[in-house]
Amino acid sequence: MTKLTEEMYAIFDRDEFSFKKLKKKHSEEELAQIKAGFKDIWQTWKKVNLSVYLKLPQDKFAKVHVESWTNGWNLRDHYWAAYRLNTLADKSPCIGVMLDKKQLQVYLMFQHYKSEKRGDSPEQYNKLLADIPTWVKNRKISNWYLWDKNEMEFVDHLSLNDYLKDTQKQTTFNEEASKTSFLLGKFAFRNQDQVEIMEEFILDGIKQLLPLYEKIER
Repeated sequence: MTKLTEEMYAIFDRDEFSFKKLKKKHSEEELAQIKAGFKDIWQTWKKVNLSVYLKLPQDKFAKVHVESWTNGWNLRDHYWAAYRLNTLADKSPCIGVMLDKKQLQVYLMFQHYKSEKRGDSPEQYNKLLADIPTWVKNRKISNWYLWDKNEMEFVDHLSLNDYLKDTQKQTTFNEEASKTSFLLGKFAFRNQDQVEIMEEFILDGIKQLLPLYEKIER
């Protein structure tokens, strides 16, 4: 059981993530300490997501992919993991989990990176927007949000509650999202929401999104 701490958010409180630029500002010893701090918290992140994966039906989910804390040239400005169904293991839609300086989020997404090699399209995925009003019935939707791929990471997204209550907002959002793809997720915000057990928060998000995600199989 892992508590989400201020230290885990704060690791991303920096203006520079490029190793090349960091080397100009810091000594080798200082840079080594920065890297060690990033990697240490990332190890906790990896452990959390591996634990979540083991609590999912092993016959249903492919092994979780936990993105590295560096891409070789830069520190990441977030930690990310992707969960895919076995039947969709080579497809673009997935359930992503991300931690950055602002929030922890669990969300359904279409991964555009290398999507052309996977042979699927955001157009097919975006058809799930029509299923959201049915999927949401009998669910608690506070801290659930919708956004499209082109929205900046740290802007305030459209709350699912506002989306469902306002048909004009639904229409406007759907039109914008159709140009790229939509994302739907559950958030915990820094300095606002306490997450005592990260594993439970992530697992709950995945299980809630699963009925919508599974529709892609059909």
